[in-house]
Amino acid sequence: MNPIFTGLPTKLGLYVLDELLGERENTELYAATQSYVDRAVVLEVLRPQSTPEQVALFQESIRQRASVSLPHVCPVLESVQTGAFRYLIQEKPRGCSLRVQVAQGKLLDEAQGFTLVQTVAELYSACQEMGLAAEPPDTASIYVHNGEYTFLSPVVAGVADAAHRDAQMAGLAYVLEQVLSPDLLDKSKLAVVVHWLKNGYGGVALEWAPLLSALVSLRVQKGGGQGPDSFSSKSILHFAKRRYLKRIGRDMLRYCKVVAYAALSVLVIGCLGFFINPAPQDGSASPADGLRHIHCDYAGSQWLVHSAPVSLAEYARFLKAYENMSKEQQAQLHVGMPSNITTHQPLNWKRQLVATRGADESSMATTPVYGVSYWDAMAYARFAKEQLAPVELVQTARKYAQQKYALEEWTDTRVDGFPPYSAHFIVCPSQGDTLIRDVNPEQRPANRGFRTVQKVTESNSIPEK
Repeated sequence: MNPIFTGLPTKLGLYVLDELLGERENTELYAATQSYVDRAVVLEVLRPQSTPEQVALFQESIRQRASVSLPHVCPVLESVQTGAFRYLIQEKPRGCSLRVQVAQGKLLDEAQGFTLVQTVAELYSACQEMGLAAEPPDTASIYVHNGEYTFLSPVVAGVADAAHRDAQMAGLAYVLEQVLSPDLLDKSKLAVVVHWLKNGYGGVALEWAPLLSALVSLRVQKGGGQGPDSFSSKSILHFAKRRYLKRIGRDMLRYCKVVAYAALSVLVIGCLGFFINPAPQDGSASPADGLRHIHCDYAGSQWLVHSAPVSLAEYARFLKAYENMSKEQQAQLHVGMPSNITTHQPLNWKRQLVATRGADESSMATTPVYGVSYWDAMAYARFAKEQLAPVELVQTARKYAQQKYALEEWTDTRVDGFPPYSAHFIVCPSQGDTLIRDVNPEQRPANRGFRTVQKVTESNSIPEK
């Protein structure tokens, strides 16, 4: 994509843009100087061709950044609109960015690498505690001066979730691979950290707070990381078993008990299916059809309800097919929708895909898509020749299917509204039983997905056991 400003330096309002520092999903970062006071700042400029939704997200990210104080982050000064350009002004960190330092051939030693990881972990741990969504770290947004690291604010619109955390971990691993020598990446203690960031530990995704605790022990063990020769692969395994697992063992034990209880519950329900109201009246199938569908009665008919929300893989297939449709075929999916509904890309779609990149092939098939609008959900359901699930069937699916993710879910249930709203769209919450009423079917909340249902016919009925 071409830069917003191709001829630098150039003037924007009270600022002179001197250099393009980096790019984010919908914005670009520029080093700039404020006129009259000769103050160095960083401008984050929203691309002029951005959609109304992207503008709203940018405004929300500005509000979020201005309302919080995060460790090691330069303060936000103001936001401005000059003509068609909307931009955020931040104080410029001291020193130079890691991108510039790497371009100059200056790599970090092991002690500097540990300091970087610890500082990044402190920042994103604070974001997690505050429930703030945040962009992954990159070398253009991290500045170093006299051994200390400072960041441009990574906060974006939305709520912190597992997808954000996984992308942040992967981003930090990529930063380390750029700023460390191959020797350190292969033989030093930092090799353990990079492995954890990319793969988790023991099949469990890494969290920022446990990583901070592990870093303290890892740095001081056997010489405090003074050189790669002081740490062997044997001691790496010893440390991981004795230190890291000890810290997370109690939490994992509780987690395993919950999973075992849920699995036992599903087994019992399967054996006693004919006693349960949602099961078919003839008792020919259990409520959980291999944990893929829930078979139940609703409104005088029998339905197959997906036991999990629509996945990234399923939605990606829909988007690919949608791009290749004719205008007439797309119009069929949009019957009854406002005329401005022409695209169905979810919020943070690229980030969702990046979060599953490098994982096993089943990851996209088991990770739910999020950040979709009601109209996105309706279009997908029509494409799949199914229906968006009504609230009663979503609740039934959640009751009898073992759930791995907690998302809000659009449903096909509406209630009459009151002026100026014509209707309320019922949303199942991520936790608890209190239903959400949403009056804006076009918005794409960061923690919202959906699931679909299909009526049982002779061709899709569950065979008798």
